[in-house]
Amino acid sequence: MSEPIYAGGAVGYDELMGRATRLFIPTLLRAAHLAPGHRVLDVATGTGAAAQAAAELVGVSGSVTAGDISATMLDAARRNLQGLPIVLETFDGHELPYPDRQFDSVVCQLGLMFFSDPAGGLSEFRRVLRDGGWTAVSVSSAPERTLFGRVGAVIARHAPEKAEKLNRFFSLKDPGRLRSLLERAGFQDVRVESESRTIAFASFDAYFSGIEKGATLSGQEYVQLAPDVRHAVREEVRRDLAPRTGDGSLWVEMEIHIGSGRR
Repeated sequence: MSEPIYAGGAVGYDELMGRATRLFIPTLLRAAHLAPGHRVLDVATGTGAAAQAAAELVGVSGSVTAGDISATMLDAARRNLQGLPIVLETFDGHELPYPDRQFDSVVCQLGLMFFSDPAGGLSEFRRVLRDGGWTAVSVSSAPERTLFGRVGAVIARHAPEKAEKLNRFFSLKDPGRLRSLLERAGFQDVRVESESRTIAFASFDAYFSGIEKGATLSGQEYVQLAPDVRHAVREEVRRDLAPRTGDGSLWVEMEIHIGSGRR
């Protein structure tokens, strides 16, 4: 269990999301079989947390290349990774700008579920891996087992026009589908495991305040809703996350699936 988090504001919640997802990175990198000297590619790096952890594991004899299709995310990664020996590039995970068999490991932390063609993305991951190299990807679980994606699922019910965008959080929630995609991409020794953590908040208001200020994709969509719809969404999320303790603190489960395979 984590200590209660008193977070307020969009910036605080963006930091919180990064802190929460970093809890799962060690399992992701173990699944990718990282070792000193490895050449690693981090696809959809976001703010760079997985790339930083990978650089620490591969050491000075290894290398880490990280990229994202979002210029905004890469700007954040450049700030976070300043001074570290990590190459940051803009690229689309569907069409990696690298030759065949260039990397020892390819990782993707909570990004594959947003790909329009996850099967094509995994095929690209395999293409740039050396023979015997490993890929590992993490994806969101079901709505009721996400940190803030659950808010997006509620928004999608109240505002169906937003459903397609928000439900991408859960496009790979079925471990069987993730396994099938890895196998279809040609990976061997495929494994899918799940990991769950419980994140503590001081109160429901502490949990939801960042959403109200537009943090995360769920928050960005929430602040665009009409006032009455925002109220309905907030109250439904509150009912779903009723505090378990008398002091009003809130415990939110976050679960991800980690899929891995060898070229």
